[in-house]
Amino acid sequence: MRRGTLALLFIASMLLAGCFGPSTASWGDGENAVIVSFEKEDIDVVSTLSGSKTTVSDLQAVGCNPGGEGGAALVEGEGAAISFTGYLAASTFYDTHDPLLGGSDLNYGVTTAVAIQEMSFDEAATVVDGDGARIDVKAWSNPFYPETGAGSIDLDEIDGEAKTQWFVLGLIPATENVHTGLTSLGEWHQPVTVSGYMVSSNESGVGYYKESFGDFISNDCSMSVDDRTNRGDYFVVVTSIALDGASVSMDGEDDDEWVQGNVPILGRAGFIMFFLIAGIGGGVGAFILSQGLVLKSAKGTMRTLLGEGGLEKVAQVKEDMKSAKEAGMESPDERKRRKERERKEAEKKAKPAPRSEKKPQKEEDSLGGFDLDSVLASTAIPTRGSGNGPSERKSSVIVTEAAQEMEQISREASESTSLPSSFGERRSSSVTSSSPPTSRSPPTQQDAPARKPPVRRRKAVKKAPSETPKQPEPQVHDEPEEDFSDFSF
Repeated sequence: MRRGTLALLFIASMLLAGCFGPSTASWGDGENAVIVSFEKEDIDVVSTLSGSKTTVSDLQAVGCNPGGEGGAALVEGEGAAISFTGYLAASTFYDTHDPLLGGSDLNYGVTTAVAIQEMSFDEAATVVDGDGARIDVKAWSNPFYPETGAGSIDLDEIDGEAKTQWFVLGLIPATENVHTGLTSLGEWHQPVTVSGYMVSSNESGVGYYKESFGDFISNDCSMSVDDRTNRGDYFVVVTSIALDGASVSMDGEDDDEWVQGNVPILGRAGFIMFFLIAGIGGGVGAFILSQGLVLKSAKGTMRTLLGEGGLEKVAQVKEDMKSAKEAGMESPDERKRRKERERKEAEKKAKPAPRSEKKPQKEEDSLGGFDLDSVLASTAIPTRGSGNGPSERKSSVIVTEAAQEMEQISREASESTSLPSSFGERRSSSVTSSSPPTSRSPPTQQDAPARKPPVRRRKAVKKAPSETPKQPEPQVHDEPEEDFSDFSF
C-alpha cells in the first residue's frame, strides 16, 4: 500500500514539474507584500517586507530619449524603457527584508535582485551551459552587495581590472503581472533582457539615477557598463522581460507570454500530454513486455521439467476444467464459498426467537425413553450402609418391568435347584450400589421397596473352620447365566 501511494505521489510531482517557483513576496498591501503605483511622473512603492509598513513616494521614472542631439539621452519623468541585456548568472528573491538593512528605504521595495553579465542577447544564447560564469552566492540580504565565494566570478572582487562587465540590479515590479513574471529569473544561466526605468529621487544613494549614467546609454536605449568599474548598480522599475522563447509584459497579453510552469517548445499542455503518453504509456508497455518475458521464461522452465508429454497433459487438464465449469460443476472452494454465503443469508433472514418466562418442555432423549432427569430424581433403593441398619442413596438406573420379570424367573430357577448351603448364594446383580457391602445380613421386609426387589446374588463366603469335620462338599458346575437385570453403566 505504501509503495502504491509513493508511486502516485511521484507521478503527481512529475505532472506538476515547472509549476513550482521560488518563494517571493506577495502583491498587495497585506503582510510580506509589495504594491507599486507606477506613473512616469510619480512612482509610489509600499512594502511590508521588513515587518512594518514602509512607503516611498515622490519618485520619478528615468527613461531613454533616443532622438536627442548627439545620440540617446536619459530624461526624468518621460522617455522609453531602458534595457539591460546579458547572461543571467545569479538571482535571489525576497519574501522578507531585514529591518536593519540600512541604506535607502527603497531597498524594502525590491522583490528580486539579479547579477547579469553584460553581452548581447544572441551572444548570451550561444553560451554553453557550464561554460558561462558561475557565481557561488553565500548571502544576498542587500540587493547591491551580494556575498559570493568560490566560483568562476566573485562579485565582491569586481573592479576596473576585471575582464567582464556586470549589472547588479534591484528589481521593483511595475505591475502584478510583472511581479509574477519575475520568478522566471529563478532559472540561472540563460539569456535575458530586463526593460524598465531607473529611479530618480532627492536621495543620491547607491542605485539611484545620476547624470553620469547618461554616458552609457546607447541609441537603442540599451545600457552598458562603465569600463572603469566594470560594474553598474541600479534600481529598476521593471516593465517587461525578454527570455529565450518567452516574454513577460505589464498586462500579460503578449503572444509568447511566460506563464508559471511553462515548458519551452511543448508548453504546459504539451508537456502534460507528452508525460501521459510517453510516461504512463511507456510504463504500461514496459510492464506488459516484462510480464511477457517472465511468462516466456516460466514456460521454457516448465517444458524442461515436464517435457512435451507433461505439457500436453496440463493442457488437457485445463480443457477439462473449462468444460466442467461450462457444464455447471463447482470446485470445492466455490462450493464452500457458496455454502458460506447461503449460511450467512439464512442467519440474516432468521429472526431471534422471543424469550419466554416459562421453562420450555424437555424434549425426549434419543435413547428411546431414557430420561436423565428421571434417573437422577428416582426413588431411593436400599443399600447396605456402614452401620447396622440399611442406608439409602439415589439410584442411577431405572429397572423396567421386563427386567424384574427376568430376575424373578432366574430367582425361581435357582431356588428349585438344590445346592449345598456351604456353596453360598450367588452374587446378585447390583443395580444401585457399586461399593462392597459392609454387612452380610439380608434386607428385612421393611427395607424393601413397594415393588418386587431385584434378585441379589452374592459371592460364596468361606466360613471359619470348626472343630467338627464335615463331609466334603460336592462339586457343582453351574453354567453362567446371562444377567439381564444389570443395566448400570
